[in-house]
Amino acid sequence: MDLGLKDKVVLVSGGSSGIVVARRIEPLQETVKLVQEITTRAAYVSADMTQEDGVKTAIAESMKAFGSMPDVVVCNVRSLIKFGFEEATAEDFRVSSEQCVLSVVHLAKAVLPHWKARGWGRFINLGSVCTLEPHRWHHIVLGNTFRLAAVGLLRSLSNEFSSFGITFNTVAIGLVDTGTAEKIIKDGEAHAIPQAEPQPVISMRRPGIPEEIAAQVLFLASERASYITGQNIPVDGGWTRGI
Repeated sequence: MDLGLKDKVVLVSGGSSGIVVARRIEPLQETVKLVQEITTRAAYVSADMTQEDGVKTAIAESMKAFGSMPDVVVCNVRSLIKFGFEEATAEDFRVSSEQCVLSVVHLAKAVLPHWKARGWGRFINLGSVCTLEPHRWHHIVLGNTFRLAAVGLLRSLSNEFSSFGITFNTVAIGLVDTGTAEKIIKDGEAHAIPQAEPQPVISMRRPGIPEEIAAQVLFLASERASYITGQNIPVDGGWTRGI
């Protein structure tokens, strides 16, 4: 199936894991090597995507590497991990807002004028199942708060700009075999913070793998998903129970 993505430029932000943007160099280099096994057209830049200047740097590097603005943006910046409201400081709330919400704002401000003129664009935010069912197994208050705020922001952007041929969607990701959930549990144990309750049972009885998330992102980035916008789509193996 032709997804209509030939010659499209994709910017993946915050992903250490088109053009890939994050702060740490080593994971970026490893990711670009993997991409270059499929296509030689890949580049990376180290930038702080929570800051406007960092986003401008990423866009400039995209222009330098590929000669055009990104056609697709995949935003993958998450909040700090704090185990409950009493542990999280006001500064933690400010930083997490910058990570989850302002990173989206800065990217949207950078690409929207060009996408409107072109009449095409794809903005995909990698979110969490906590936007559908707030985490309770640990009280991850910052993620519960600001990931949901990002969903509201993308829906608002969709309301305002989808008539220009631009789509805005969030992928609500469940447990994926990347080590993140295990790290959260270990960090909680290190802080002597017991889980408030067991993790939800996943209907498929296994964690997801990154390729399963990538498949949904690839589809949303494609021409085939041109009538899907403003949505928060769970890819969670049956973690969430809502209808």
